[in-house]
Amino acid sequence: MIIPGKRKLRFISSKRIIVVVFLTTLLSIGWLKLNAFGSETSVSYDDLIIASVEKGDLVREVRAPGVLVPIKLNYISATSNGRVKEILLEAGDPVEAGTLIMTFDNPELSQAVDIANYDLEVQQATYHAVEQGLQQKLLEQRITIADLNARYEMAKLRRQANQRLLKTSAVSDISYNESVLLEQQLKVQHQLEIEGLQTLSELRQSELAVGQAKIKKAKRQFELQKELVNGLSVRATTQGILQEVLLEEGELVMSGTLLARIAEQDHLKAELRVQESQVKDIVKGQSVVISASGKTAEGVVKRINPAVQQGTVVVDVYFTEHLLEGARPDLRINGVIELQKIKNVLKIKRPVFAQESSTSSLFVLNQAKTMATRRQVEFGLGSVDVIEIRSTLNPGDKVIVSSMSEYNNLSELNLHAASH
Repeated sequence: MIIPGKRKLRFISSKRIIVVVFLTTLLSIGWLKLNAFGSETSVSYDDLIIASVEKGDLVREVRAPGVLVPIKLNYISATSNGRVKEILLEAGDPVEAGTLIMTFDNPELSQAVDIANYDLEVQQATYHAVEQGLQQKLLEQRITIADLNARYEMAKLRRQANQRLLKTSAVSDISYNESVLLEQQLKVQHQLEIEGLQTLSELRQSELAVGQAKIKKAKRQFELQKELVNGLSVRATTQGILQEVLLEEGELVMSGTLLARIAEQDHLKAELRVQESQVKDIVKGQSVVISASGKTAEGVVKRINPAVQQGTVVVDVYFTEHLLEGARPDLRINGVIELQKIKNVLKIKRPVFAQESSTSSLFVLNQAKTMATRRQVEFGLGSVDVIEIRSTLNPGDKVIVSSMSEYNNLSELNLHAASH
């Protein structure tokens, strides 16, 4: 027995299945066509940057900005207390050794110089007086010695005469003995006076040495006071550029206060700020080209600062032959550090976002330059604007190296000339 309601239900279900299959087929065909349309598109050839794969030497370089700074800064400090009277030069002014930069005022120092000068004159006068007095004593001692020597010789002659007369009984024994005693007495006195002369000479040397020491002390004090007064005039200690003046007129200054900085213009170095990620291959001794305002000069890496500041590392570069023309402290410069020279490799102008020792996809042009096909490329070592190619490409291949991020989902591009 056939039930009419069930037959009708089966008919409706079959119809629905057919409709679903039909719609699914249409959607699949549409998707395939859409995907085929999206897998390739047309791009203007003139909107792209095209580079050729070449074979040759690759020079790895790192570029970094920087400034010229003095190798050594000369600091000028106050040697005297005082108040700033006048500032004659400003930062940036050239100076020679001895150029007057500023002056101080201190009336007490001028008075102290006068007192020290007076004391020196007193000590010198005292020394000369002592010297003259001692010289007079030496003369008197010499006169005494000469007198005793004459008396001694006279007594000696008398004793000899009495000795001859004694044999003829012309003189008594008493007279003879008196002449002997007198001779001996005068001999001893004469010898003592000679020793006194020696002692007086030594005493004279000692007293004069004391006087000279006092003069030397007074002279040193006078010179010290003069130096303090001279310190009121602050002068450049070397040739260069005045980097900074740290005081203002009227300001009170104590001895030891830092007054100014001078940079020697002929002794400069370059401080390059290299990105932290690029500094790993930099070593001392590498060649560097420093440039500014179209001028260049050669240098060498001298020091690599171990500290990282705001993502950069300071690399010190010393000039090897001559300074950069127009060099001056704080001049902004650019530096190119030569890391390595690689012989006979495949290379290409560095594509946007290309990294060393990585793999990326690039669009490679066909012979007719009408189509570009995406291809995986392995990169090797790189420089600032050139990178090594290690696989897939051949010399002469044309590659798109400009940014192609908007075509990331495409595998092919049609190329056409720009319409005018």
